[in-house]
Amino acid sequence: MAGRSVKGAGTTTSTSTSTAGAAVAKRNAVVARIDASSDAIVAEGKLHIAPGAPSDAEIRREIEAARKDGIVLPSGDNVESFAQGATYSGTAAGEVQTPQAPWNPRSKPIADWIVTVLQWAYLHGWSGSVTSGYRTYYEQAQLNAAGAFSAPAGLSNHETTAYPGGAVDVTNPSQLIAVLRGYPGPHRLVGGVLGPADPEHFSATGD
Repeated sequence: MAGRSVKGAGTTTSTSTSTAGAAVAKRNAVVARIDASSDAIVAEGKLHIAPGAPSDAEIRREIEAARKDGIVLPSGDNVESFAQGATYSGTAAGEVQTPQAPWNPRSKPIADWIVTVLQWAYLHGWSGSVTSGYRTYYEQAQLNAAGAFSAPAGLSNHETTAYPGGAVDVTNPSQLIAVLRGYPGPHRLVGGVLGPADPEHFSATGD
């Protein structure tokens, strides 16, 4: 009885191994056919690969590394998705937008509540534009590393979105301050608090 039990187990193991081996062989055969087709296309001159061009695997590794570093990348796998730009997720979901407006020519992502204030300001005489809006932790760290006047990564209002968080840097800050004196909305956007060190910075508290 014991002998039959061992034999049965051995038979099962052998069958499982055989099935797994067949799956691997099938997958390798598919890859081989794809590689052969790609090689044929290149050989026929239908596709030109620039010298030093990264492989698909290298690109995937770079994308994964960028996401781990907090860089927000466009989603999707086609030209249209990249043309649309990055889609922010996580804590910024529903709180950040990239308005297509004359005052946002650089297409900066901006906290929702600030977009409302700046659109009003634009309609009431502010002629400046946004030079910086929402930033990821990684983007803020890059500014720190470059020696630019900026709050330490993790402590900047630029990295938050929900009021009273959120911040923007703008041109024509003095004009914006003057225009915003008449803003009737519930959320105040304040500038000029940091003085000559950072005159273009605006947030709910100004810092």
